[in-house]
Amino acid sequence: MKVWEYSMVQNILLISLCSLLCLIVYRIAFHPLRNIPGPFLAKLTGHWRNDRTWRGTWHDDILQLHERYGRVVRIAPNEVSVVDQNCIKTLYGHGQNAMKTNWYAVWDPPIPAPAFFPARDRKLHSFLRKRVSAAYSMTSILKYEEPIQGLLGLMIERLRLQAKAGNAINLGDWTGALAFDVVGVLGFGAPFEHLQNDAADVMEIRSSVLELFFWGQCMGHYWGQMKLLRNALTLKLMALAGIKDKIAGFQKWSAERVTARMAEKKDGVQHPDMLAHFVNMKAQNGEPASFPEVLVEALNLVGAGADTISIGMRSCVEYVCSRPDVYRKLQEEVDEFYMTNGSHTPITYLQTQQLPYLNAVVREALRLRPSIIGQLLRHTPEGGLVIDGKFIPANTPIGMSPLAQNRDKKVWGEDANEFKSERWLESEAKARQLESCNMTFGGNGPRMCVGRNIALVEIHKFLAQMIRAFEIEIVNKDQPYKMKTYWFSYQHDFMIKLKARSYSAV
Repeated sequence: MKVWEYSMVQNILLISLCSLLCLIVYRIAFHPLRNIPGPFLAKLTGHWRNDRTWRGTWHDDILQLHERYGRVVRIAPNEVSVVDQNCIKTLYGHGQNAMKTNWYAVWDPPIPAPAFFPARDRKLHSFLRKRVSAAYSMTSILKYEEPIQGLLGLMIERLRLQAKAGNAINLGDWTGALAFDVVGVLGFGAPFEHLQNDAADVMEIRSSVLELFFWGQCMGHYWGQMKLLRNALTLKLMALAGIKDKIAGFQKWSAERVTARMAEKKDGVQHPDMLAHFVNMKAQNGEPASFPEVLVEALNLVGAGADTISIGMRSCVEYVCSRPDVYRKLQEEVDEFYMTNGSHTPITYLQTQQLPYLNAVVREALRLRPSIIGQLLRHTPEGGLVIDGKFIPANTPIGMSPLAQNRDKKVWGEDANEFKSERWLESEAKARQLESCNMTFGGNGPRMCVGRNIALVEIHKFLAQMIRAFEIEIVNKDQPYKMKTYWFSYQHDFMIKLKARSYSAV
């Protein structure tokens, strides 16, 4: 190497090193967030947060962070996590001006149609959400209760066979099969037939969605995001390497179902499901919604109404079955209802609302173990925010984890980390106050989980009918399951044993 070439390389390295040192000094000593506490490495690089994301341990990390550093924590050079009940309305409430961050771009559909979940434009989000709100309303969901009950009844019938054989079952497989079959019926007109195949992952739909959330959560903080994974070159290399693109396969199947339904619409054929609503939507220009728009909404239903519900079912089983007093009290309430009202038909959702202890148990289980644990990211509004005495400048990425907020001792008391269903039964006023601080479904504003009503119907019916039909025992009481968090909190290998009770109605 010539002397001048060596000198140039040396200068480039020196300049790079000096630039890096200047950046480090700036982020530690001069950055607007320099006074916000947090892990030292998190102040220097976003890789600290990304590493925890890749590991799938955010359910532990976020609680430990707020326990150690307080209510406002710097989790990346330019990102803050907060626990504060007033921020629920400020960041996620009606009429607020806290805009979504670019992290949501990772969820932009790979087809030419907008989706309301990743929509950063407030007017677009409002339009997209309003045009499907009727389909997700409780009035509409209750119209679909008969097919939901049919699938729940099928699951219990199959589980009776497992109980008779003395088999331990993986609860995650069966709740996943139920939840995905339900959204199959609602969104595509037919179940995915997971229950009919003893909870097998037919078409690998469940694993496809898990894979999607893994990559989405992990890639959202990187430049280029999913474009790195979904471009033609990457897909070609994956094919050459023998890596199966399961998500593309599911999208192809979904497209075929939507195409068939839109053809039926032209022939005047109607169906009593949510897909019928999507097919009849209007675009922003008032014209009938396009094929990509209908397809996106059907796929959204799978994302909004399957894994979240399956996780919620498992959370209820975990907290009920690990507490004998709660188990017996709940079972007695359900049994008494059946004896009073006749045991010939399964309990309906509206009937479950007559059971105060059941409702308290569901609320408490979902509070302690919400399906969504990842940060719900926004930009701080104009003028910035002061939280717990700390100023956060305008346009700073800021987020709340539903898990951390749902365990805030200022709201829930010193026993915030404990399962206490009675807290919901003290008074109606107290229950309303707690619900206003409950982040299980992402708050109570326009960004609240659109699948909330589907979740409430399925989870209440599931828990009441399971505890009526079976004696349920967790196999490994010390560690019921393994958990990985990729925005959703997935409980894996949750093994239980069932003993059928001698009641005909579930």
